[in-house]
Amino acid sequence: MNQADTPAREHERLNKGARTRLRILDAGAHVLRTKGFAETRLSDIAEVAGLKTGSLSFHFPSKTALLEEVLRHGFEAGLELVAGAAGSVGANAPAGARLVAAVEAHLSALQERADYAPALLRTMEQFPADMRCRLRGVDRGYVGYWRELVTAAQAEGAMPADLDAALVVRLVLGAMNSTLGRSALAPREQSVATVLWMLGLERRG
Repeated sequence: MNQADTPAREHERLNKGARTRLRILDAGAHVLRTKGFAETRLSDIAEVAGLKTGSLSFHFPSKTALLEEVLRHGFEAGLELVAGAAGSVGANAPAGARLVAAVEAHLSALQERADYAPALLRTMEQFPADMRCRLRGVDRGYVGYWRELVTAAQAEGAMPADLDAALVVRLVLGAMNSTLGRSALAPREQSVATVLWMLGLERRG
């Protein structure tokens, strides 16, 4: 380390790099959502991020690597958001309450994460097959977390135990994701109530 690079200065440099990287990912999600995989250009992403095109290569070696990371980050951030909401009800809360919180968080994210959600749901099939294969791992991680929530709710009697948890999760996630970009379909509160009715759950007071 250079003598001028004190631990505090090094930490600041790393934080700046992380912030820039996130700015690039946010810009990538925006361009991917609006243009799709094939039409997205690094120059478009750089313009939205307020950077020079060449500076993107410091963080990502290619367009495909950048866009793959956009989707990976979207999945991981979505899982963190949902798991955080489920955990916020308390360690001793019933499993049904954690599942209710997860439903609320997922539906909120579809409205509030205006670029990442449609980028994930509408463009993933446009990616090359090898990239989709690599991303299936993070997709399975998200679905797997929901399966854990449903299984726990079944175990405590909040949901029928004879239902296939994996099928329940796929159907419910599909139903929630179908509301993306369709705010006129129903207010978010009504969507939450409907999904909870599908699961046989009651909303927390």
